[in-house]
Amino acid sequence: MQSSTELETAAAQQGLFSEVSAAEVPASLSDITAVAVDEVVEGNFTFRANALVNYPFAQSVLLTDPFGYRTAPVAQFHDAQDFGAAAGTPIQAIADGTVLEAGFASDGCGFGLKLEHDIDGKEVTSRYCHMQDASHTYKVGDVLKMGDLVGKVGATGMAFGAHLHMAVRVDDEPVDPMPFLAKYSRVDRDAQKVTTRGETSPAPTVGTPVPGER
Repeated sequence: MQSSTELETAAAQQGLFSEVSAAEVPASLSDITAVAVDEVVEGNFTFRANALVNYPFAQSVLLTDPFGYRTAPVAQFHDAQDFGAAAGTPIQAIADGTVLEAGFASDGCGFGLKLEHDIDGKEVTSRYCHMQDASHTYKVGDVLKMGDLVGKVGATGMAFGAHLHMAVRVDDEPVDPMPFLAKYSRVDRDAQKVTTRGETSPAPTVGTPVPGER
């Protein structure tokens, strides 16, 4: 069993790993940004080759720590969704994007990747943490397509076991990845319009489906 000193040290290190600073932590759960969906977000999902946005795995995997406040393994605001996939499981880009960060990060993320996307007229980033060392060779500025391999599940950085920690930010605000993925995975890549917050707006141009695309 860990001592109180060890737990305090782990908490401090985990705090470095969060993309949310202490000043950004909401005063109440009602202040947390989310993406509205019309239906309940289920724990399972299906990869759709023609979707604007997809889940980070081709098949459903166990969902573990969700977005929000948590008390274990350390008390903190968890600004991501954790996926309990087995070590070595391929991780895919959730949408077309450009690499912002690649390789080892010093904040506890371990070996990871961060992508920038233009989705529904918004600046979106997706960050993939704790991947296996050298499971990708991308560099800043590289362009990826939705479904491209971004790396493999590992336990690098501040991780208590193999899993993917995926953080999503919309217009530089942390959001719960699951409602976001549920909403935009239902929108086709070649759709002309998407609806956000009850308003209809032109869909972003994100590329044309490629024959044989996964």
